[in-house]
Parts: sequence; C-alpha cells; structure tokens
Amino acid sequence: MAYPERLLVAGERVVRHVRPHWRMLVVPALLPPVVAFVGAWLVAVARPTPWATAVLVAVAVVAVGLLGWFSVAPMTRWRATHFVVTDRRILVREGVFSRSGIVVVGRSITAVRTVRTGVDRLLGAGTLVVGVDDTREPWRFDGLGRVERVAAEVERMAERRGGLDPDRWGTWDDADEDPDDDPIDEDDLEDGIDEDDDGRFDEDDVVDAEWDDEPEPERFPRLRRLSTRRRELPASR
Repeated sequence: MAYPERLLVAGERVVRHVRPHWRMLVVPALLPPVVAFVGAWLVAVARPTPWATAVLVAVAVVAVGLLGWFSVAPMTRWRATHFVVTDRRILVREGVFSRSGIVVVGRSITAVRTVRTGVDRLLGAGTLVVGVDDTREPWRFDGLGRVERVAAEVERMAERRGGLDPDRWGTWDDADEDPDDDPIDEDDLEDGIDEDDDGRFDEDDVVDAEWDDEPEPERFPRLRRLSTRRRELPASR
C-alpha cells in the first residue's frame, strides 16, 4: 500500500517512506500455527466424547476471534501505517476505517534525537523524538526501522526549511556573561577612598571589606560600606 500521493501538496517530494518495524509482525505471524496446533489437539482429545461437536464449535469460534484480533488486525494496521519524510514536513498516517494523521512542518522542528534500547539495537529499530516549537512535549514515533537514517533525513529537511536554528528561538540574555567579571560600582564605595594620580583605585586603600550577612533583594549581595580608617604605614628607618 503506497502512500497516497493526493495528500502531498504541489511540488512536494517524498524523501523517505517507512512503516513500523517488522518486530510488530512477529506475534501476528506466529499466532496462526500455534492456534491451529492447539485447536487440533483439543478436537482430537474431545472426538471420542459425546460433546465433540460442541468442542469443535467452541474451538472454531475462539480460534477465529484470536486470529482476527491478534493477527489479522495488527497486520492490517501495520500495512495502513505510514511515516513519511518529505522535503517540507513529516507526515504520519494510520488507521484502516478511522484514519488519523500528524503533520509536522520542517520550520517548526526544534530538535531531533533517537532513543534505542539494547533490544532495539539488535533488531535495528528505535524511537524517533522530534521537538516542535508549539507543543509542550516532543513527538515520539516508536518502532521505526533504521531510525538513525530517518533522523538524519528529518534533520536535513528541518535545516533546509529553517528549523533547528538556535538564533530563531533565542538564548538567555545573560548566558554568555560572567558575573565575576562585573566591575565594582564606585557608588558602593565610600567617598573616603583615595585615587592614584592616574585615576585608578589603589588596593591598599580598600580595607575591611565584608559581605553583608542580611539578604538583599538583588541578584548578588552588595559590599558593606567600607571603613574610612586608613592603614598606617610603618615609619621608615
């Protein structure tokens, strides 16, 4: 079942089209022979008894229900599930009778990453996580085969469409500032501190500096007002 071309806009090109990983078909594929073996064994055991016909009918009903619910339905859903990466967006379409879809525009993609467990690595599957700017939680697409390649295609598409741009989403204003590099405000120092001839403060003139023990409503504590007491120099001999 190919992806419906009518769902694409004019000029849109499909880059990658995948379905859920084949591991989702393991149980549906193994269930029919198991059901057939168990059903045949029950019918053979009940054949000599008077209720053999009732057992045959019950086994047939249960077998049809199990195969329909756990084998035919999962295979049909697998065939009807599409994960498509185009040159403009991500399209997800699933469902047989009641269909649903997800559309993620490349420009709105903020981050792309993959999650793979140990079993996923052995089977070549994984989960694709796509961050979108207008959603609180990222989109998670579980059970994708060759998820690393799919993630690479999504990243390339998002970059071409203007996504994955940190400048677009902005950064913290003080992210690159170092609070230790802030200069000392001269208003916080007492007028009694002298300056040298070149206009710079002498370190020997700053004495008894202490941090204020009381909390301040500012981001950093301010220096307590400095004492005007000058340090006496020893008399020269």
